[in-house]
Amino acid sequence: MKAKILVLALLFFGCKPKDEAKPNTSPLAKVAAKLVKVSPFTFEFTATASDQEFDPLSYAWDFGNGQKKTGKETETATFEAGKKFTITVTVSDGKAAPTDAKIEISTEFQTATIDASKTFQTIEGFGGFGSQNVYWSNGPFTSERFVNDLVTDMGVTIVREDIPTSFEIENDNNDPNVTDLSKYNLDKQIDGHHAPFARRIPHLKALYAAGVRKFIASVWSPAPWMKHNNRIDNGTPNNSAPAYNRNPNSSSNQLKVENYEEFAEMCVAYCRIFKREIGTDLFALSVQNEPRFSQSYQSCVYDGEALRDLIKVVGRRLKKEGLATKLFLPEDVGGLDGVRGMTLPALNDAEARQYVDIVATHGYAFDGIAPSSTDARTWETMYGWGGQYGKQHWMTETSGFKNTLEGANDLAKAMYTAFRFGNVSAWVFWTFSTDRVDEYSLMSASGEKSKRYYVSKQFYKYVRPGAVRVEANSAASDVLTLAFTNNGVSTVVLINLSSSDKAMKVSGGAASYRVIKTGANDDAKEAEAIEKDGIFIVPSKGVTTLYSGN
Repeated sequence: MKAKILVLALLFFGCKPKDEAKPNTSPLAKVAAKLVKVSPFTFEFTATASDQEFDPLSYAWDFGNGQKKTGKETETATFEAGKKFTITVTVSDGKAAPTDAKIEISTEFQTATIDASKTFQTIEGFGGFGSQNVYWSNGPFTSERFVNDLVTDMGVTIVREDIPTSFEIENDNNDPNVTDLSKYNLDKQIDGHHAPFARRIPHLKALYAAGVRKFIASVWSPAPWMKHNNRIDNGTPNNSAPAYNRNPNSSSNQLKVENYEEFAEMCVAYCRIFKREIGTDLFALSVQNEPRFSQSYQSCVYDGEALRDLIKVVGRRLKKEGLATKLFLPEDVGGLDGVRGMTLPALNDAEARQYVDIVATHGYAFDGIAPSSTDARTWETMYGWGGQYGKQHWMTETSGFKNTLEGANDLAKAMYTAFRFGNVSAWVFWTFSTDRVDEYSLMSASGEKSKRYYVSKQFYKYVRPGAVRVEANSAASDVLTLAFTNNGVSTVVLINLSSSDKAMKVSGGAASYRVIKTGANDDAKEAEAIEKDGIFIVPSKGVTTLYSGN
């Protein structure tokens, strides 16, 4: 009776009989490793642990190389090169059985071998299109900061322009053999056309003053009066790749054959005014950007034969005028057969071939939409068309890479393929800068830089004009390697395709190197220099450049 009264009393006062004590549980634990440096190999280990009873935890580390310590949840340790080690952290709450967490690390490294006796193409430079903001915006088109970013920081040596479609908005006169430079439009903004040449001059002059010496230009469309459709575009909201029309009509987005000489005169006038205003010759000229495409924006359609015939007319005129400007073609994109059809008619014609200095292709995948193709055989084929005649191969436009580390890695991989298999001598990105960073620009008009900017810098700043590509091979299949020499200066660019950091060393290179890295946590950041046979890190999905210069 007394026991029953006690229970009732406990229930009345909100109490209940005490449960039996539960046993204390062991902690949960896992461990991660990060390679910090390689001289010597140093790893940072982090134990992530939890305890159900929230008891304080202790960490006992066994680094698998004779080193043991009781420490914190994060510890560092150094290791001998060329081996594998198992690291164990024992986590204890002092009450239940301790928990072991293990991880295996490797201090093994791979070797990239350089053979400077095997040489390939000579590099003309790296660059991109345009200005601080695109020419179809209100600007700004230049600033001291922007020019410094391009030339001093990134290392740009080539700048690509479009010839404004308003440049000869009206025929200067009725004789294409008499060029009146005073009649060309430099200042007037015409509705539907990009910024006139005068608005670009300050930017181009600033680039020249900063050290850029190679300016190239492409025609996107002749002036409307030169064309059958009297427009700079195709007059529709759609883009297409129509067959060239041998019997053109008033809707044909094509240059009139009878205006080829007028077109050549326009090219001469642009070259002369460019030199007068900027202070240097236009290095090279393309008579048409992407000549098979009829676009809702500036465009003009040719086939290979029409492009060949135009090249002959323009080439003769440039030669007659004594101009130093080179000609390049076809700047085409799309299926390989289409690019071939735009290129070979000119190269197979003895007269046209003498005027073609550079075979230039656009580095989009050969669906004409996605960014650079990584098809090595395609790049080899395109190089072979002009290579047999001693013509350089250039890549003069690409974009579309995602604005992520993965996208930057894809850009680096595309550059490797073009240089290694296409023997390209120049690499030109679509546009330097847009209002906001997107897949088509490397940075924003306000100066925000993408990861693709820094990956580009790994090439642009350290592979200078005049460098010669030499043989380079990596024992690591997921680390792509390019090497260059330039008057005793050695540059090695290594691209890590994998999701883990890679330890590497170089055989056959220079006596010492600066080490520059771009990865998830670094933006073209200089690391500790290495001596001959020194080991260095190529970060996950990143790029490391070794540079023996100052």
